[in-house]
Order: sequence, then structure tokens, then C-alpha cells
Amino acid sequence: MGEMIQKPDTNPILIGALNFLLCGGVGYFLMGQKKKAIGFIAAWVIGYVCLGWLGIGVLVGFAAQIIGGYDGYLLAQKLAAGESIGENENALGFLNSIFKD
Repeated sequence: MGEMIQKPDTNPILIGALNFLLCGGVGYFLMGQKKKAIGFIAAWVIGYVCLGWLGIGVLVGFAAQIIGGYDGYLLAQKLAAGESIGENENALGFLNSIFKD
């Protein structure tokens, strides 16, 4: 199991908005989940930049924004409530197959 993160001053709305508006994962950097941030940003880049010309890439990139925004918001709520999270913890269960501790 990885390092536990505690940041009770985390703003869930800010984290969710940053993940949604900035490449799908910038808010994860602020929370300390660097591997997830890199993974979501990579999915966003692959979606919009590399696969954009296929049309399906926009769906991949937008999905990264939506999933990253919602997952980041839920995790930030835990931090704001004084709980700790793992550096690869996920609030959405299906992400456990990608990001594991």
C-alpha cells in the first residue's frame, strides 16, 4: 500500500473543476495523486491530440475529463472531511482496475 495523503484544507469543487477543465487530471497533482494525474492527462492527450482525427478521440478525452472531475471531487470531499486517502485510491470502483495501490 502506498503513502497516505492528508489535506483537510482541500476544496472539492476546485479539485473537480481543475480535473474537468484542465486535461482531466490537474487536480490530482494538488491532492498528491501524481500517478493518477499523469494517467488521466495521458488519456486526455491521447484522446484529443492523437485520436482526435478519428472522431472517437474526442469521446476518450471528454470521458477522461468527466471521470477525473467526478472522481477528484469525491476524493477531495474525503480529504476535506479530515479523512486520509491513498496515493492511488479511487472513489469510482471501476478505476481500481487501472490505478491500484
